[in-house]
Amino acid sequence: MVALRAAMRWLSRESLAKCTIHTNNQSALKALAPSQPNSTIARETLNIWSSLRTEVVISWVRGHSGVLGNEVADQLTRQGTHGSTLNINIDLPKSCLKKNLKKCSLEI
Repeated sequence: MVALRAAMRWLSRESLAKCTIHTNNQSALKALAPSQPNSTIARETLNIWSSLRTEVVISWVRGHSGVLGNEVADQLTRQGTHGSTLNINIDLPKSCLKKNLKKCSLEI
């Protein structure tokens, strides 16, 4: 749930038209499903989500099934529990890199 909230916070600062978040956390998805979520973090996540201009889809993926982003997240989680850092290289599409570079150059 913490990762979903962080993703929603990140999206609130970005200007994307559409975004799909993949998660293997079934309990987080279930916490977001009821009309009255039981946890503060679930309510906060839903509040941020409802205020976004971005169309957001949250999709469940099976854990440890070879999905690149999920495997990276698992590695980061394991490293985080041991208090160490991990450097990960992920091949991003050239269009994504160009967009982010352009955005950074406009901010400078």
